[in-house]
Amino acid sequence: MIANLINTLAGLVLVYSTVLYPTWVQQQFLPLLVFATIILVVALWARFSDPHPWFSWVNIVLAVALAILALFPLATRTFSNLAFWGPFWVGCVVPVVALWAALYKRDLARRR
Repeated sequence: MIANLINTLAGLVLVYSTVLYPTWVQQQFLPLLVFATIILVVALWARFSDPHPWFSWVNIVLAVALAILALFPLATRTFSNLAFWGPFWVGCVVPVVALWAALYKRDLARRR
């Protein structure tokens, strides 16, 4: 549960920095790579406490997509929309899925 709460905060900070400081995210590859690393490590940690594996799989895939996005030259005119919308949607989806995993406590063993 703690890992999912950390991922929720990391995603919210990613959205905050993407919306309010877009040039900081676009002109440097390091911020997106740091966020991708944090989300990936915490999602791997959350695999031990998630009630379903798909919660952490979604966050792992989004972290890898963010890391790949960090490798592009985002400050160019070609990738300017991708530089905003990519981290924005990753930062929106990661907290929703992580908070859902933190709050969802259905026991699967009781159904069988």
